[in-house]
Amino acid sequence: MTTDAPVGTGLSDAAEAPVDLASVDLSSPAQFVPDPPYRAWAAMRDLPELFWQDRPDAPGFYSVTRHDHTRTVLRDVATYSSEWGMTLDSTLGVRDPAAGLMIELTDKPRHARLRKLVTGAITPQFVHSLTPVIEGHARRLAEAAVREGTVDAVAALTAPMPRLTIGSILGIPEEDQENVASMASRAITGTEAAGAAAPTLAERRRCSETGNNDLLMYFVEIIEGEPHRLDPNGMVRRLMDIELEGARLTSDEVLLNCLNLAIGGYETTKNAVAAGLFRLATRPGAWQWLREDHERIPAMIEEMLRFDTPAMHLIRTVTRPAVLGGTELKEGDTVCVWLSAANRDPEVFEAPDEFRIDRTPNNHLSFTIGPHFCLGAVLARLEMRSLFTELLTRVESVEALSGLIRRPSNFIAGIDRFDIALRPA
Repeated sequence: MTTDAPVGTGLSDAAEAPVDLASVDLSSPAQFVPDPPYRAWAAMRDLPELFWQDRPDAPGFYSVTRHDHTRTVLRDVATYSSEWGMTLDSTLGVRDPAAGLMIELTDKPRHARLRKLVTGAITPQFVHSLTPVIEGHARRLAEAAVREGTVDAVAALTAPMPRLTIGSILGIPEEDQENVASMASRAITGTEAAGAAAPTLAERRRCSETGNNDLLMYFVEIIEGEPHRLDPNGMVRRLMDIELEGARLTSDEVLLNCLNLAIGGYETTKNAVAAGLFRLATRPGAWQWLREDHERIPAMIEEMLRFDTPAMHLIRTVTRPAVLGGTELKEGDTVCVWLSAANRDPEVFEAPDEFRIDRTPNNHLSFTIGPHFCLGAVLARLEMRSLFTELLTRVESVEALSGLIRRPSNFIAGIDRFDIALRPA
């Protein structure tokens, strides 16, 4: 029996020449295929000041790549506002229309009211009731994939798992769930379909706006026109009905936070599981090491979230003069915190470019930190644990038949395809 966890590296170009940061465009989705620009972020971490990038068709931005600086920005919500856009593609120097209504785009003091109401609907009893449902989804998907033997892991496992789970959480009809997932994917990636070429900013914004609008209209129609189709115990109904100390969500707040849950819970989990499965399939001995003791799964999940951070960045807008990373910031400046870079900071993580499935401690920031800590973190971990438990129980070995086919995106570490062979236990 093995006792030491297998490791692997995520950088094949570590010995290449230094990065020319003048040629790096972190706003371009093309910069993120075939892999995210880890070497560029590493070079930026060593600079005496924050790296600045101009953009011809949007505000320029400072890149935050160190773990401690990222924590500072995410915790200091008085200095770094989320109300002016949350991603590079949505930040255009004006306040976001959903600010003050959607929890992720709301600052204090309104954020406290929204979070209290939304989290009031996600009770421990609610999460507990979902556990057998999520485990059932994982079991059926794993059984079907093992029967097939050779599958596209994304189509067979990692895409349907969050689609079914988010559908169950929201309480929307099963026949609507695939369409809702498709709209959510367009909204967050800004591309129409798997394998799409990296589009321009205008095209990405148009695609995201269409996805957002279609998703909003779906929730408007089902909430106002067909509420009988909603599961009375699902999150949509719970957000509609929640009341705490006489406070309720407005209709716009219900709609926008349903949108937030649908978008936030699909692509992120899909890609975290796909990347994690690829790492295991390409690390000799890793699968067997985990099969020997399923208590090793939680640490593995945290390392997957760190190593292949699903949501790679968040935007904040400076509200008052501040100094960060040797840089004097002024009101209105845009800072982009690269979670993927912070999660590979050598000041925090030993051998950060190695995938260590037994890494502990693992203080990754994939679910962020502070007031905007991810509401779905518990459910995402439950999904991942359920699916990997089922696969490790039923599969003797996993063989990668292809590399990761990534979707060009500067925000989501999207994976469109990954072929695997599953050998039954």
